[in-house]
Amino acid sequence: MNATDPLIRLARPGDASALVELQHILDNETEFMLLEPGEREPDLEPLKLRLAACTEGRDLSYLVVALDGPAALGYVDVSVLPYARARRTGHVVSGVRSGQRGQGLGGALIRMAVEEAQARGMRRLELTVMEQNRRALALYLNCGFQVEGLRRAALDVQGHRVNEYYMGLLLD
Repeated sequence: MNATDPLIRLARPGDASALVELQHILDNETEFMLLEPGEREPDLEPLKLRLAACTEGRDLSYLVVALDGPAALGYVDVSVLPYARARRTGHVVSGVRSGQRGQGLGGALIRMAVEEAQARGMRRLELTVMEQNRRALALYLNCGFQVEGLRRAALDVQGHRVNEYYMGLLLD
């Protein structure tokens, strides 16, 4: 890693503002995020509380963030349900700024998220990706995820029905 590479680490409560700003940017940059522009809640408090719970060990969920100074360039959010039968599985949501795509940042974020999942005793990570999002699909396949199914007409994007691949990565 050289001095110009972004810092990749677990997100902290102080990162909430940069993460929300990044999510709003991504909502506007790409149609591949779940939320459309304007749908995301601008309130920072829920994210600050969630990040505090994650860093204090009260929640198995966590976020990995790539920072360039105060600006967030990408993130991976791993959400874990609090129920005994489900707490070894994390659901992944990720995003990388358009100017950073194709430079290895997404792979670095996913690798750190996988390492953290293993350190927390998780056994599985899972995600969905829109069928036409070939770049993300290739990234996830390259990181070891496998396509486990197709969710037909799962989403409506700009008036079109969109299929999603359901993907999983076993960590055992």
